[in-house]
Amino acid sequence: MSVLTKIDNALRTKESIFRETQVDDKKWGNEDLDPTPPQARLWTHWNYFAFFWAVSFNPIAWNTGSSLISLGLLWWQATLAAVTATMLTGTMLMLNSRGPSVYHVGFPVYLRLSTGMYGSLFFVFLRGIVAIFFFGTQSYYAGQLTSVLLRCAFGHKWTDVPNHLPASSGTTTQGATAFFVFWFLQLGFMLIHPSRSRWLYTVKSLLAPPVLLATFAFIVGKAHGLGDTSQLQTKRLSSSALGWAFMTGVNSVSGSIIPEVTSNPDLARYAAHPRNTTWPQWVGLVLAKSLCTFLGIGSSSAVKTIWGTAYWNIWDLYNAILDHYWHAGARTAIFLACAIQILAVVATNLASNALPVGSDLSGLFPRYFNIVRGQVLCAVLALATVPWKIVASAASFLTFLGSYLCFLSPLVAVMVIDYFVVRRGNAHVPSLYNGAPISPYWYTGGFNIRAFVAWAIGVAVVINGLAGSFHADYNIGSKHLYSLGLLLSFTVAALLYYVFNLVWPVPIYPANHADAPTTWEAMKPTDGYFPDDEVIVGVEAVDGITAMEREENVLKDVV
Repeated sequence: MSVLTKIDNALRTKESIFRETQVDDKKWGNEDLDPTPPQARLWTHWNYFAFFWAVSFNPIAWNTGSSLISLGLLWWQATLAAVTATMLTGTMLMLNSRGPSVYHVGFPVYLRLSTGMYGSLFFVFLRGIVAIFFFGTQSYYAGQLTSVLLRCAFGHKWTDVPNHLPASSGTTTQGATAFFVFWFLQLGFMLIHPSRSRWLYTVKSLLAPPVLLATFAFIVGKAHGLGDTSQLQTKRLSSSALGWAFMTGVNSVSGSIIPEVTSNPDLARYAAHPRNTTWPQWVGLVLAKSLCTFLGIGSSSAVKTIWGTAYWNIWDLYNAILDHYWHAGARTAIFLACAIQILAVVATNLASNALPVGSDLSGLFPRYFNIVRGQVLCAVLALATVPWKIVASAASFLTFLGSYLCFLSPLVAVMVIDYFVVRRGNAHVPSLYNGAPISPYWYTGGFNIRAFVAWAIGVAVVINGLAGSFHADYNIGSKHLYSLGLLLSFTVAALLYYVFNLVWPVPIYPANHADAPTTWEAMKPTDGYFPDDEVIVGVEAVDGITAMEREENVLKDVV
């Protein structure tokens, strides 16, 4: 055996349990693409609530308020826009979690239901690119907090570090150093598999919210209230302009959440029961995201009242506190606050960005990538996104958040309609790993043309307005369509996909089981298997073992 062959064998992932269905040259499963075994389905109501409660308390939510205020919204209008956006996307989140929690498969595999075996790879790649960019921007925020933490520790030895980078770089020597300090610290967390990361989100949910609440309480206490909130408004708008600004705000906040909505199958697959992924996620997301946005707006109003400047970025606010209260107590408090917020960003990056990339790389290159390897590569690739350029201004930040809606919202629409309406919650799991024309998910050459056309038109109706975000004199009608991006692209894609399936129905089951019942989630009791499917899941044979019996075994393991 040659050295190259030995290296190749060492790098390969574990074989799929569906190796008998790997009838073509493409490998469709591996240790992380296969259905989650019963012993790993341990996420409960509390875990999902804690995750979305925790993941929403982060610097990006705190800073979103400044972008909304820059549109000309008052503080309560900006908060209402955040509430509206989180309620809409929270509902999409619940809907897109049902199928993966019933059949225990992640995003790359679940996507094969609606887009086809090869068609799924395009959207897997698209989602991975989005997640890498978000990983980079979150890391940039944590780098800024790391800089404040280092100031607390070293004082002028840190703040007096000379800058050797040109202005065109978009950052400084100090900023770049802090960013890479955080990046190296974060890298170790990328080795945690999602099935074993529940503790991290529980810790974050207990620590991160109180820190931001304490920051808000300190500033508001010093100002004896929120102060004159009208001083934050940057421009006066007519009633019509105000309405479109509000919709732009909804679109922007939704843009920061839609990657999580799209990616949630990668977490929903670990649910102990499908009901665990419903209201706990919705409540955690809506409450936390809306509250954090308000805290950012309220703190900025209060701090402008006492110090004359509205510090929208939380690291700028912490630096201002140090400027006014440079003593051991303040330095210790700010140090701890920054450390906890840095941990919060790590948890957010791990679940919302690195996990999707890890899962996507498993789907694209299953022979060599599992989730952990993909998470590490995500951290490396994020360095190329130059995140300090993306978040340079409120305008570019809004464009960054909103642009992803054009591509991800219609995809979520197709996935939701496909599961709930077209196939009424029924899936044949072994066929999701069968890359042959006999698979019902092969469609036309491995592509579901219905899904691609519906998605493309959903993108087309709003993408033209994206250019308006860069050019003030752009066609106002296109800009308004773009402001309706979430609702418009989702509705258009959903309706078209439904109509396409009325005219050209998709196959629900393999040909040898075409007469199987198609009532609501008829395949749920057997986790998506027919009695004659001879496949081993975990340590149990599927044949003869019901989903209820598996859940009982899981509960025994927990006890």
